[in-house]
Amino acid sequence: MTLDQFFKVIEESEASDWTSIGRPVFAQDMQQVSGGGQTVPWVEIDEHHSLISFRKDLSISIATGLTHREEFFEDWAQAFPDKHASSDWVDFRYNGVPVFRALRVLVDGGRAGLPCPPPGSVEVPQRQYQIYRLIDEVIGSGRMFDYFNRAGLQTVALHWPNSQD
Repeated sequence: MTLDQFFKVIEESEASDWTSIGRPVFAQDMQQVSGGGQTVPWVEIDEHHSLISFRKDLSISIATGLTHREEFFEDWAQAFPDKHASSDWVDFRYNGVPVFRALRVLVDGGRAGLPCPPPGSVEVPQRQYQIYRLIDEVIGSGRMFDYFNRAGLQTVALHWPNSQD
């Protein structure tokens, strides 16, 4: 299966084709940290908080929630009553192995997760929009369409993912 075929399967699926699992999903980032006046190093752990699996082909799954930035600042991400925005990673997995990673921006205090356009842009490839809308329908608020429009984001006919993603 190619990466394009993988994303085509996801893009053409329906929310009812997926099942969700909450913490723990066993997709963690563990780092030993030292310094800060501490004499003994410690371990910091961050993890995805959600995993969705494709019922028609269990080798396909998507993990969300691994922190990217606690604070995310782009004008479009501040267009909501709650100005706090953060970002996390969306890991697209095949047989449990990440095959592609993309950002998701949590806006309005985490009430919705939106695809992250390139810096300084508001353009999101149509396929990316469709897949993030699917994720929102399965484990989100189900209101991504509204938030996407309120942010001033626009879909464009660009291939996604491309070699620069």
